[in-house]
This record gives sequence, C-alpha cells and structure tokens, in this order.
Amino acid sequence: MTTDLATAGLGLARVFSNGGRLVIAAPGRHDHAQHVAVEFIHPGVVGARSLPAIASSLEDLPHHVAADDALLVLLPHSDGPDGNLDKAFELPAAALVLTTEPAATEPELVQWYHVLWELVQLGLEHPGLTGGDAVSGGDSTDFLYPFLDASETNEDELLESMRESTANKALESADVSARAVAANEAVLDAVASAIDECRRSGKTVHTIGNGGSSSDAARLARQLRSHGVKAACLATDAAVLTALANDLGVERIFARQVEAAVRPGDALVVLSTSGSSTNLLAALDVDVVKNVTTVTSAGYGGGPLAHHPATDHRLTIDSTSVHRIQEAQGVLMDQLCTRLRVEHEVSQ
Repeated sequence: MTTDLATAGLGLARVFSNGGRLVIAAPGRHDHAQHVAVEFIHPGVVGARSLPAIASSLEDLPHHVAADDALLVLLPHSDGPDGNLDKAFELPAAALVLTTEPAATEPELVQWYHVLWELVQLGLEHPGLTGGDAVSGGDSTDFLYPFLDASETNEDELLESMRESTANKALESADVSARAVAANEAVLDAVASAIDECRRSGKTVHTIGNGGSSSDAARLARQLRSHGVKAACLATDAAVLTALANDLGVERIFARQVEAAVRPGDALVVLSTSGSSTNLLAALDVDVVKNVTTVTSAGYGGGPLAHHPATDHRLTIDSTSVHRIQEAQGVLMDQLCTRLRVEHEVSQ
C-alpha cells in the first residue's frame, strides 16, 4: 500500500473530527468501495461510531469530493483487465488522499481497509491528537486496543502502538484464514466441482449477503464471471431491494428474488458473518432451492445457516470477529477460484 496504515488511520480520524467525509472509488472493483462505505457508515462492531462515507465511481468523484473530505482510491489489480490504468489520472482536491498499490490481492485489500477502520476508531478516542470529543457517537475503543490510553497526546508513541497492533491484526487474520482453509479443504473441492458443472451446463451461480457480506457476494460473482461462470449477485439492485423491503419486509428481500431468478440446476451461495440472518435463512426455505446446489459460508462455526436442511455444502469459519470472518471468507473464495481454474484446465 502506498501509505503507512497507522499514518493513514490517524489522518483520516482528523478528517472526520473536522467534519469531513470519506469518499471511496475502486475502478473495476466497485464492490470493494461499497464494502468500505458499509464499514464506516454502519460498523458491525457494537459501540463503534457511524462515520460518513460514500462509494463512488471514478468518473463521479468530482461530484462527491469536497476540500475537507478524504479520498481513498483502491487501484485496479495489476493483473486485471484495468491493470494499465494511468496512475496519473487527475484526482479532485481533498484534505487527505490515499491510494493502494495495484498489486494488492482481493483479501489483502479487505484486510487493509478493515484495519484502517479500526485505527480510525482508535484515533477518534484521542481528541488531543485528532480533535473532537473522545466518545461522541460511540463507546471507547478499548475493546480493540485495550492497552492504549485514550488520553494519550504523544503522536509518535500512538503511531508506534498502532503499527504494532496492525502487525498483530495481520497475524491474527492469517491464522484464522489458514485454519479456515485447512478445515474446509474437502468442501472447497466439492463446491468447485459443483460450480464447474454449472459452468459446463450453462447454469447460473447466484450470490447473496447483507451489508459487508453483500459486497463480498458481489465480489464473488465478479470473480466467478472472470472464470467463465454465469454469476449474478442478488444483493446489488437497489431498486429491487428497496421495493421488496418496503412492501414485503426485509425478511423477504432475498426469498422473493430467489423465487424470481433461480432455476433448477443453478447454484446459490449464501455469505454471512453470523450465519443467523433471517432473510438469508428465508431464502433457503424457497421451494426452488430444493433443486439447486446451495453453499453457505459463515463464521461462528457456520451458525444456523450451516444447519439449515437445504444447505448442501458448508464453509465454516471458527471465529466471532466480523472482520476476521470476512477476511477468511475472502481467502476461501480465492481458494475456490483457484480450484475452479484447475477444474477448467483439466476438463479441456
């Protein structure tokens, strides 16, 4: 990444304290921009404050970015179709501009902006360094970094502690992800074979999820399409989602779409951190699901989704941390795509 993460977190905390917003663009990977916005607007950790963030296309940045805002650009992967994007494109003026290295992998990006969020929350608890009130809009971040004093005024010491904590988070994430891959080896092989069958028979893989998991579901659909699989995310059409939520209730936003879009022989992949979302469980209750391949991926050991009778394949993660679960899911999705590529090469 082009900016030291601790420095970026502290700088972004200052932007928020001064009334600015975070605007995010991710050319070719808009799902990542949406995930970052969700993290800041609706944090999944109890007690953390909500912060203003907007996911934007690169072209629309001038319409969103003000001089007191922060701008984060997640550059396209260097191996992707947009990898030759000119790094010198003109960006709107902003109080803080952050970019990531285009060589960053998908799981690396997720871990990077998860830790960025954690560091921003921490920085806001140090009003002597960032301004504002220490606990305005949320509780203390002691649950994230219990060894740091909220009244600390030494910036160098704070940054050093942030860097140490960032390293610890990376180790924790790597451990959770490695254990998840090891525990799900056989399931990954089975899911790859099922999706390869969808590819060969022209069937569609549908993905669903809520919040950060909805952007992860969109990312999985995007990755599958890059491997020649017909894939669609049922969590991305705002008009459909809001219409269903308004008229039928949030519990039906996926069930109704499954009824409309999923056909026998298709596959349905359900992503969740807790594994207990009622609208995801309701989607598995739809009759057509009896004739499709269903895959659930969730933390907390899989949660209720893993035990739903309609679930065919269970990708489970032994963690209760929202961020570590999502990071492990990203690694599992990469592992799935690697196996899918091998399946395709073997069949040719």
